[in-house]
Amino acid sequence: MNIRKPLCSNSVVGACTLISLTTAVILGHLMLRELMLLPQDLHESSSGLWKTYRPHHQEGYKPGPLHIQEQTEQPKEAPTQCDVPPSSRFDCAPDKGISQEQCEARGCCYVPAGQVLKEPQIGQPWCFFPPSYPSYRLENLSSTESGYTATLTRTSPTFFPKDVLTLQLEVLMETDSRLHFKIKDPASKRYEVPLETPRVLSQAPSPLYSVEFSEEPFGVIVRRKLGGRVL
Repeated sequence: MNIRKPLCSNSVVGACTLISLTTAVILGHLMLRELMLLPQDLHESSSGLWKTYRPHHQEGYKPGPLHIQEQTEQPKEAPTQCDVPPSSRFDCAPDKGISQEQCEARGCCYVPAGQVLKEPQIGQPWCFFPPSYPSYRLENLSSTESGYTATLTRTSPTFFPKDVLTLQLEVLMETDSRLHFKIKDPASKRYEVPLETPRVLSQAPSPLYSVEFSEEPFGVIVRRKLGGRVL
């Protein structure tokens, strides 16, 4: 009967034992080295995060989302005075078509509507007044039996000829659902469309609207009392 001897027979027992001991020593040395290096590696790899994020137990922590210590948000660029949507532009060249140089010489903005919208609408001006363009100022606002009166003045003329630097505002609250206001040159009588309108001697008792005024630049805001919607 043939008996097969194991790989580590009597002739090679010593060699097998030596190999096993050597392997165990090498593995133990490697594991010990990893354990010694691991805390240092973790500290080095997390040093960048430690400068940016502060844990809960650190001084200065605030409740809420993850608190960022050194990272700051870059300020957004302030919009320029020419950032006006095409639908809100007021034409600065109603008299004729002008170039960009001529438009800017008037103190106005020149932005083709195609640069803002992919499909610009017909009639949207390319040359338009900026919001900071000098305008009229509201002065001497007073109540009357039928509404309000005020004086509108401007200190600097525009590029239009024969500028009127002083205007008169008249606001008539004729009925509960009808408001009539007029702006005219008090020093020069001008043609008015001869339409017959009811002559009112007193304010409407219970108007459905309210009238507000902006002093500088001058403006009139009419709101619906129910809901406050601007009309």
